[in-house]
Amino acid sequence: MAVHITVSTTSAEVVDSINDLLLQILLRLPVKSLMRFKLVSKHWKSVITSPDFSLLRNPRPNPTVGFVYPGRKISEFEYINVDVKNPTKPPFRKLSFPEDPYAFWIQQSCNGLLLCCSSGSSDCRYNRSPIRKCYVYNPTTNCFTKLPRPGVLNQVPRIVHGVNLAFDHAKSPPYKAVCVRGSEFARELLQIEIYSAESGVWRVSGEPFTATASFDYGVYWNGSIHWLSYEPKELLYFNVDKERFAKMPLPVDINGVAYFGESCDHLHIIGNHDMKIAFNVYEMKRDYSEWFVKYRVDLTAVLTTYRKMAYHNNLINRLGYAFSVLSLIRDVEEGSFLVLRISHKVVLVNLSCNTLEEIHDCGSSVVQWSSLFEYIESLACV
Repeated sequence: MAVHITVSTTSAEVVDSINDLLLQILLRLPVKSLMRFKLVSKHWKSVITSPDFSLLRNPRPNPTVGFVYPGRKISEFEYINVDVKNPTKPPFRKLSFPEDPYAFWIQQSCNGLLLCCSSGSSDCRYNRSPIRKCYVYNPTTNCFTKLPRPGVLNQVPRIVHGVNLAFDHAKSPPYKAVCVRGSEFARELLQIEIYSAESGVWRVSGEPFTATASFDYGVYWNGSIHWLSYEPKELLYFNVDKERFAKMPLPVDINGVAYFGESCDHLHIIGNHDMKIAFNVYEMKRDYSEWFVKYRVDLTAVLTTYRKMAYHNNLINRLGYAFSVLSLIRDVEEGSFLVLRISHKVVLVNLSCNTLEEIHDCGSSVVQWSSLFEYIESLACV
């Protein structure tokens, strides 16, 4: 006589057995849920952490959800929510890594990954040093990787002038790092080294060259890292894939830079406004043929409104038109916004309807565009 045995199958097992169904469900979940579901099984973890999954979930660059900036204590950071009505929790308050009890600073934010560096000292001010420890850190997943020490050739350390991250979630391998260091051939020469997450080592790229720039403040866009040159009205950039160094003039009417950065795959620059409340925001064409005016900004109405708000709320009795540009946010769905610091407040200006919203009080902290780092949710593996 045949015996029939009924095996009960849970809903989770059914879902797990149908890859397409599992994928479609996971693609619709928020990041916090995905972080928890990575623990369900090895199969779920492999799906969630795959580069293909990240690209399917976010075919376009993710928008900025917040900013981190240095706090009053070394290695501690403050957080600014972009959307104060639907706030996100700070990704971290203190920057530290196991077995490295030193002070770390954020070197760069690049499409969801942070490049964090230390001089191997309790004080992170000494960042130009032959000794530099670097970590690639994903604050969304709380995962990190320690990079081999850059600027070391034949066991002889060289002065590191800057380390920058190149990460595009649509490309593989996951990320690269570019180090500009002193050359072993002459004191005035520089040398580029490239680190690949795929190989796990640094290697020399190209011939030694001469240049003067803020190599610690690179902006990754369009496959290249960009630096503001110390030469008048000049931009330097290094194509990471082609390993080619090039120069580009800045817009003709820019004398000094008030803001330089990237948002949602667009590169922008704003010149020093000299307290003027009307200025241009320039964007670079992808073929590097020219800068063009993307936005013509007039903050007269915005600053007048803020002055009235400040007086009404007894925030400050007299508020002039002193302001600084901290960032520019591009969002496919929400539009474009300027992030300004006015007095001790951080405000968000909608460039479409010219409205203003206070999003943060930074108190006495010194916040500049070069010390403000984007927080972008990312599932990228490091």
